[in-house]
Amino acid sequence: MRILRKLAIAATALALAAPIALAPTAQASAPTVQDSAQRASRVYISPWGSAQVRVSDTTKKWLEDNGIKLGAIEPFTLDADGYGFNMPIGSTAGDHLDEKGRIFYPGGITLAQESSQTSVELVPTWIRVMPQPGYSAGVKVNGTSVSEETLIAYTTPAEVIANGQLTPTGFKLDQVPFHVTKEAAALTKAYFGDGLAVDSMFGTLTPNFDYVPTN
Repeated sequence: MRILRKLAIAATALALAAPIALAPTAQASAPTVQDSAQRASRVYISPWGSAQVRVSDTTKKWLEDNGIKLGAIEPFTLDADGYGFNMPIGSTAGDHLDEKGRIFYPGGITLAQESSQTSVELVPTWIRVMPQPGYSAGVKVNGTSVSEETLIAYTTPAEVIANGQLTPTGFKLDQVPFHVTKEAAALTKAYFGDGLAVDSMFGTLTPNFDYVPTN
C-alpha cells in the first residue's frame, strides 16, 4: 500500500538519523522563493494533515511560575487553554521536506513575559527529521533576530517509531515526546531569568498525515 510505503520511508529516515545536536547559534537559511521546477522536486510526506503540540506538565508549571504566556503566529492556532497549539501540514500548507532534512512550517509560537516586557518569537518553524530529530526555529527577541535556527527540543528515532500507527485516512505519530535542549535551556534562562531544565519534557507532538480529504 502507498500509505505503508510512506510510513516505512519516514520511519527509515528517522532510524538512520544520527544524534548530532545543533550548536547554540546554528544558522540555517530561511526558505526563499523558488521556481516551479524546484517546488516540484520537494518531498511531501503527505498532501494533507495537521500537527498538535501539547506542552508537558513541567513546561506548563514553568510558564505559570514565570508569568509567561504562550501565543501562536498564523497559521498556527493556540489551544483554548493556552497550553498547546495546532499547525497545518502537507503540500496544501506549503511545507515540505527540504534538502537539510527539515519539514518547514511558516508559522510559529510566542513566549511573552509581562513583568520583564520580554517577547520571544520562535519563527519560522522546522520539524527536523535528520541529523537530529526535533523541533527547531528561528529566534527573535523583542522583534530582533538573535538566531536563524536553534534546536529547541529533541526526540529520538526510537521514540518516533514507537509512537507510529495507521489511521483510516493515513497514519499518525501519537504523542511523540520532545525534550528540552541545552540551547533552549540557555535561551530561556537568558531572557526570562529562569530557564527550562535541560532534558526535561518540553511536550508532545501528534502529527496526522492524511491522504484523502476529511471533515
